[in-house]
Amino acid sequence: MEEEYEAMEPENEPIEVEYEISDEEIIDNATGIDTPIVGTTRKKETSGGSLYYAPIVDESLLPVVGKNYGTLEECEKMYRLYAFHACFDIRKSTQKTTKSGLVKQKYYLCNRGGVPMQVNFDTLQSSKKPIRKSIMECTGCRARVKFDWVYGTNTFILSDFQEHHNHELLPQEYQHLSKAERQMKYAEQLFVYHSSVSNIGPTKAYEVYSNMKGSEKNVHGTVTDFRNWRRDLNVFINAGDSQMLVNKMEERKKYVLGFSFEYKLEKSQLHSIFWAGEVAKCNYKEFSDIISFDATYRTNRYNMKFVPFTGIDNHHRCVTVAAGLIRDETAESYTWLLTCFMKTFGKEPNMIVTDQDKSMAIAIKAVFKTIQEAIPTIEDEVEKDFKNRLNKLVWNKYIEPNVFEERWEKLMHDFSLKNDSWFKHMFDIRSTWIPAYFIDTEMFGLMRTTSRSESENAFFSNFTRSAANLLTFMDGFESAMLKQRSKQESLDAQTIKKNPKLLTQLKIEKHALKVYTHAIFAIVQKEIYEALYSCLLDKMDKEEETEMYVVKEEKEKTKEGSNEEKQFFHYKVLHNSKDGSMNKNIEEIPEKYIMRRWRRDIIPPELRSRRNRYGNENIVVQDSVNEITSVVYDCVELVGSDENMLKVILEKLKLLKKEVEAQVLKPSKKKDDIIGNMIGVSKPSTIEIQNPPVGNYKGCANDKRLMSGKEKAIKESKKRKFTCGKCGRDDHNQRTCDKKKRKQKNKQKLQKSEVTTELFNNFFIFLFSFVQL
Repeated sequence: MEEEYEAMEPENEPIEVEYEISDEEIIDNATGIDTPIVGTTRKKETSGGSLYYAPIVDESLLPVVGKNYGTLEECEKMYRLYAFHACFDIRKSTQKTTKSGLVKQKYYLCNRGGVPMQVNFDTLQSSKKPIRKSIMECTGCRARVKFDWVYGTNTFILSDFQEHHNHELLPQEYQHLSKAERQMKYAEQLFVYHSSVSNIGPTKAYEVYSNMKGSEKNVHGTVTDFRNWRRDLNVFINAGDSQMLVNKMEERKKYVLGFSFEYKLEKSQLHSIFWAGEVAKCNYKEFSDIISFDATYRTNRYNMKFVPFTGIDNHHRCVTVAAGLIRDETAESYTWLLTCFMKTFGKEPNMIVTDQDKSMAIAIKAVFKTIQEAIPTIEDEVEKDFKNRLNKLVWNKYIEPNVFEERWEKLMHDFSLKNDSWFKHMFDIRSTWIPAYFIDTEMFGLMRTTSRSESENAFFSNFTRSAANLLTFMDGFESAMLKQRSKQESLDAQTIKKNPKLLTQLKIEKHALKVYTHAIFAIVQKEIYEALYSCLLDKMDKEEETEMYVVKEEKEKTKEGSNEEKQFFHYKVLHNSKDGSMNKNIEEIPEKYIMRRWRRDIIPPELRSRRNRYGNENIVVQDSVNEITSVVYDCVELVGSDENMLKVILEKLKLLKKEVEAQVLKPSKKKDDIIGNMIGVSKPSTIEIQNPPVGNYKGCANDKRLMSGKEKAIKESKKRKFTCGKCGRDDHNQRTCDKKKRKQKNKQKLQKSEVTTELFNNFFIFLFSFVQL
């Protein structure tokens, strides 16, 4: 390799014929400013007419032959710095080593060195597309440096330096597009990863990051590099997706107190998973009176169904208490999921709200013994009058079951629906969806349909996508949980620091404000106001120890077409005067009437504020990183547009960087190590848990139609054909060309030997027959 680079034809020896100077140098000389000339070149022409370019840089940056530049890393750093100011890229080349493996000689070349790839193509002989040309054009440039090892040390001296290039150098204005400057820093890589977690694509991420930096010139990498890094993230996970997810969750289960995780395999393939964190368990402990769960689709590339369990918190908002992923929606899958639910929480909810899925109903009956069954929704569109009457009947929570049955019978008779099979079925399962049958169930009025689950599914869709792998899905789920808890924190803080306007002077209203959250206080406040200004004591009777009060309530009319402007309702209240519970001067709500689930201080603030992703950086480390970044930004803000102070801060930061580099070990630059550290899990050496196959959604058609030979041929003809660059055939590539030829030769030899054997066999048979004759 050394002899190849040192060989140069005598007639091509460069001789200087002219000197070009850039516009920048002209301007600098005209104004009397003495600055190093950067981004300019000397053009040299050989006697044969070839042009060579020698970059003009500051003399302090020029490599000096015979100088000791330290270790090999320092030698490379020196040449890269020179190449940056000279506006070209470099790459590593060949090296010589000792028998013990020590490098004794190393080459670094211009990245346009080497022999250009030759492409042979003839349109008369082939109708296929020509081979695509590479955008990285090699010109055979011989600009290079060679470092020789100093025996007995770990240092190297520069033994050869060729500065002439046979191609035009990149202008300084385009230097940000060079290969060296396009190498993404860890900040850009981390931004792409965090954008993917937030369901933002690499193209949009590049636009956002460019705006943050002020210009695309300030970004290391182009939009293509951002896309490639996103691709590298997916390739890193790829076949080990399920194994890495299980490893990550098991690691969290091992070190994070209160975290539960279960998974199920079928034929070594991931089938189902279930998980619940410490905060989720606390939420379930306080809000387990009614839970809704429903499957949602298009959250991952394997079409696994995402099943979040949703409750209602003390702010009357949706809160996720657990979640799972299942491959199919069979009764067995839901039974396994609910079994994990019971193992984790050890307590059944008072009520579960689901849709009319039969598999869910079977699983609920199999796992839960005392729970009220699910309430399905009605979505059929019928005539307006019928729908109005049906809604008033179905959602009336003040009637008894026998009253409901009488009114249902009359409704079916009025609209001639007694023989309708669907309404017959809905009446048969009336105990699972009519509110009249849940009067004795606590908090049954909180959820009457699966709209809470549907709302949560829409919320999660902002953090997931159909093409996401399982690790990306889990990161998106955790981002959704962080946002949900952040909103709960905000509502808790508003409840403490803000007080809504009081509508009355009653002390009981002030007490309610101290007890309840703002959302619940608004409901209680309305009741207190209506009781004060819309209710009157109409009558009072007393018989022995029992007192009966008749309360008259005045309400605005609600029926359309009613002539009355107001409506009046009467309520009877019985009271035993000896039990001591009646107090005519009530200033506070009795403690026994205050439900714990609606109190403002039910969830500890320190529990809600915990932030720890699955296996990612420690929260203390992350807080320190955020504080360092904030301090730097604060310094920049204080300095403003003072250029001198900005230079001082920059120099101090560079010195600090050198001190840090001298004190800590350099992190690995291997792509797998960087990605593994970024996503919080390393690439497994062995894969025992295979990825699940891509499944179908419930109700989707199964495309297994048999294709005819003609259809198969048409489909095959539409596929893109790749040809071998050596022989032009389309049944192999350039890498396996020689192997293919050897295989064909062996096959031909085998066929010839078989033919020869067959001829000999026939000859001996003929000879044997002739001898017998």
